[in-house]
Amino acid sequence: MKKPAFQSLWLFTLLLLGAMFLPRLVTQGMFGDGLLYASLARNLAEGRGSMWAPFFSSGYFVEFASGNPYFENPPLMIWTQAGFFAILGDAWWVEKCYALLLFVLNAWLLVRIWEAPLRGTAFEKKYGWLPLLLWYLMPTVIWGNPNNLMDNQLLTFCLLALWCALDGLYSGRNLGLKMTLAGLGVFLALLTKGPVALYPVAAPFLFAWMAPGLAVPDRRKAFLQSVWIGLVAAGLFVLLLALIPDARTYFENYWQKRLGVVISGAREDAALTGWARLSIFGILLKELSILIAIAAAVYFGSRKRLSGNAAFPLQKNALLFAFIGLCATLPLMASARQSAMYILAGLPVFALAAGYYCLPALDRRLEKAERFSKILRPVSLAGMLILAVYCGAIFGTPGRETALLNALPFIQKSIPEGEKVAVCDELMNNLHAHTYLQRFHRLELNRDFAGSRYALTERPCAAEARLMLEQYGFEKVINPTDSTGSYSVYIKKSSE
Repeated sequence: MKKPAFQSLWLFTLLLLGAMFLPRLVTQGMFGDGLLYASLARNLAEGRGSMWAPFFSSGYFVEFASGNPYFENPPLMIWTQAGFFAILGDAWWVEKCYALLLFVLNAWLLVRIWEAPLRGTAFEKKYGWLPLLLWYLMPTVIWGNPNNLMDNQLLTFCLLALWCALDGLYSGRNLGLKMTLAGLGVFLALLTKGPVALYPVAAPFLFAWMAPGLAVPDRRKAFLQSVWIGLVAAGLFVLLLALIPDARTYFENYWQKRLGVVISGAREDAALTGWARLSIFGILLKELSILIAIAAAVYFGSRKRLSGNAAFPLQKNALLFAFIGLCATLPLMASARQSAMYILAGLPVFALAAGYYCLPALDRRLEKAERFSKILRPVSLAGMLILAVYCGAIFGTPGRETALLNALPFIQKSIPEGEKVAVCDELMNNLHAHTYLQRFHRLELNRDFAGSRYALTERPCAAEARLMLEQYGFEKVINPTDSTGSYSVYIKKSSE
């Protein structure tokens, strides 16, 4: 297949990724966790809270945790995103720019890892689009990338560590330096999201058992390389704790309030016990279902033609990445709290595995698809133009939680910025109420109707709050632009 044909496939892949990513990026609103991290970063940039005591709000949506200080995750992403706020200011799109940066970095690193085993082969520089295309066949990837999750930055450092380690292993050059850089990548990933960052440590050992090109694999040396990556990461972490007392305090709180109790199942929002901890297998099967179907079609459709030695090295690479992916995801069974977003940093590795497995069969078919590629190029370019116009048209419009976003201008006008606001139980337990109102108006929610000047209700909890509002002398502020009454603002009569 000629070079222009592969350019057409690149264009199509970029169109697909753009169509899945950009419309979710350019609209206002995102999953509450993303706004939580953005609020923490913005507050840090403005001097509220500190590096080792990040501040979210005096009110928090989880009863037994607190956003002041915030110890729910390691702080590196809060620091790096705070730099964005310090430079760009407090605009609604700052965290969106950060999500875009991570998306581009992760895609670039994924292609670099893909190319490492193909150096010097006929496949080099031809199929970099394939792992990206397969990456975007997983539902949680599509949902998670635009949502400013810590898992996206975790993925950046994990992919960086994998790239350093595997580039050294496949090339055989500068092994000591590259394993040390891999350890640094794992350390930075640990500071982003905790122990889920450790899976690149297994790469050299798995490489010695499964990768092609080793006549007599030195598995002892590979084991020591894996140990070295772990020692570099652990050594840097221990040094951090030894030199910075505030870091020790932070990670003691992180263990006591989040990590330790989630592993033991002692936390209220981490309830999986016994066999239920195997839920990760169901989550993984759901995420990988399309990739599994593609691999099965390749196996049954091409096994006779690909039964020779030509496909074997690529399939060995597929096995290597499949096992690295399992190292990245299956340890989640140790946690009593499981979700697909917690394996975002492992899912691209399965895309690499599926790509290597399918590559021999795909290459044979694409050699005969010249006419198809000629059609694909203008269609992709036209699609990109339509996508650009569409994204321009929806830029800044509410993309989710539309009732809350539509009510925000009235709330911002009626309640001074940074005020403590009394709310009913339903809003107090609402992740998005806390994060949207803190992120876009610095409001702090609480249940203290007696001590608050302002109150806020949502339609479902208006009846619940009515007695408290009457008891403490609150009066409704009329919203002339909202006939539905989705959100209502109240002010104490004595405060007028």
